[in-house]
Amino acid sequence: MRIKYYLLPALPLFTFAFLVFSSYIDTQRLTGSRDAYLSFAMLQLLAFILPAIFYCKAKGDQYVFELKLRVFGLEKAVFLIFSVMVMICLVTAVELLLRKFGISDGLYAHSVYTIYGRTLPELGGNVFDTLYTLVVFAVLPALTEEFLFRSVLYTEYEHLGAPAAIFLTAVIYSFLDMSAVAFIPSFAGGLLLGFSVYVTQSVFAPLVIHIVYNLYALFFEEYIWAFIAKPENEIFFTFVLITALLFCATGMLSQAERVLYDKGMRGEALPGYLRPYAEKNGGKLPSAAAGILRSVISPAYLICIVLFVLRVTGIV
Repeated sequence: MRIKYYLLPALPLFTFAFLVFSSYIDTQRLTGSRDAYLSFAMLQLLAFILPAIFYCKAKGDQYVFELKLRVFGLEKAVFLIFSVMVMICLVTAVELLLRKFGISDGLYAHSVYTIYGRTLPELGGNVFDTLYTLVVFAVLPALTEEFLFRSVLYTEYEHLGAPAAIFLTAVIYSFLDMSAVAFIPSFAGGLLLGFSVYVTQSVFAPLVIHIVYNLYALFFEEYIWAFIAKPENEIFFTFVLITALLFCATGMLSQAERVLYDKGMRGEALPGYLRPYAEKNGGKLPSAAAGILRSVISPAYLICIVLFVLRVTGIV
């Protein structure tokens, strides 16, 4: 059973609505304690994992084999390394561009300890507090978001073609920050994460990229923006950043080409569960533009967009 494309966004809509309306829960008494982190970890599991598990269960026992829960081979390790570097450089470049146009001031447009529109208190520097921070802001968001967006949703949209699946999941994924400014770098990152699934056919690839980027954002990004804040450093950093981005993107794309070529030679260009859709369309999947258009104008997808707009404008 495959859910209709116009009903599919109901799954992330539930997650997004849950996060929006749970923000009205009074957690003032928890502020400044580890309890705030524990409650937020539970919130992530309830918002992302629980509905996704129910959805997978409703799809049947065989559905788990379509979710790309396979470990990628070592031959894709170089692609993954370049992808991590592209993720860091790309998001930084987008934020730097927004800063240049006065739309954002880079890192300081949103606190490092802000997630899903909520700001949690910064804990102390001991080992346990660091572990709490790692779990809530680095590991758990990557696990829950990648399972929902790059495993379940990407798989469901894949019959519309990989470009459509990458684009559609990236858009809804970008709503999670609940910020019009943060939407842009999140969308750029979402495209890259979706591309990594397409190349590796494994959700563990974007999971690794996501965790490493979150660790960078937690522990290193602050120093990068402190360096850029000095006017005499901005031009030099921009040159280095663009050079690094172009170099890493070239390496990533060349490795992706090699991986996809090898898959084609082995006759694995199209997963088996997608072949019935290709056969109905003359041996290939529908065009990306048609799939994107049909999905974006579907009621559930439009409700996701409306809820995001209402949230960023402060109406809800």
